[in-house]
Amino acid sequence: MEKIISVQNLRKAYKKSNTFDFETAVENVSFDLMSGNIMGLLGTNGAGKTTTLKMITNLCSKDKGKIVIDNISLDSDPGLALSKVGAALDTPSFYQELTARENIEYFAHLYNNIPDGQVMELLDYVGLSSQTEKKVKKFSLGMKQRLALARAMLGQPKLIILDEPANGLDPQGQINLYRLICDMAKEKHTTFIVSSHQLHDMEKFCTDILILDKGKSILQGKTEEILSETTNIVDCILEETKAARSVLSGCQGISLVSQKGNQFTIRLENICFNDFVKKLVANHLHIRYLSMRKYSLQDLFLKLTGGVEPCIH
Repeated sequence: MEKIISVQNLRKAYKKSNTFDFETAVENVSFDLMSGNIMGLLGTNGAGKTTTLKMITNLCSKDKGKIVIDNISLDSDPGLALSKVGAALDTPSFYQELTARENIEYFAHLYNNIPDGQVMELLDYVGLSSQTEKKVKKFSLGMKQRLALARAMLGQPKLIILDEPANGLDPQGQINLYRLICDMAKEKHTTFIVSSHQLHDMEKFCTDILILDKGKSILQGKTEEILSETTNIVDCILEETKAARSVLSGCQGISLVSQKGNQFTIRLENICFNDFVKKLVANHLHIRYLSMRKYSLQDLFLKLTGGVEPCIH
């Protein structure tokens, strides 16, 4: 499988206003991404996601590190390296009085050798074939996101970078956008880096995950492998609430994650599920509901970034 992007030891610091001190935005971030893969770039606000994407797209300089796109160094030949990249950063911005077709044709003129017919082909691919002559000022946010994706696809880039592409979309719009990204990765072998706060969606469609916290990489790898290695979680409803809490708090090998009335979420750490159930029975606790699951990406994200772990419902 072809390596599309390699990032090594990326670093960026900004000078604090009115001082001689510097604040590090990104510190020693490294990752590789193969053809047709989709990497979810995750982190809280201020974690360094957008700064990382701007360094990859050469919109801001890096203090240290190496970026290689399709075997081309961004330092040695930025023009050629960036010709392999399409990007949609921040809120989609277009000429409001122009139609969808006119907007994409305008941006196509900024490229060399865009084949005749590619503009209409891209608009059709992103599901805007019936809206090509509609002025963008009349587009919904979801339609603008699709138009931004069509613009990013100009020149058939090997890597597309999207910063919060689902922002402001309703659930159906998010599903449609993610499905389109997955189709492109599968059919066209396009590689994606997608930054998002939609953790549930990232878990379902990203092949790779990179979590940043305070500018540093705290977890990265294949999504399936990361989640398969996480600790087991047990959701349960137990009667005798006070007694149940006392037993759970004093039980070795588990950690009480949350409690909402008689509903408990427990993390199994050094005990198997069967032994855990035996402890409940041995302490004469009445079990109304018991279910074991793996950590979700949201559970893992909150644990790693110091957030509040969710209660069960």
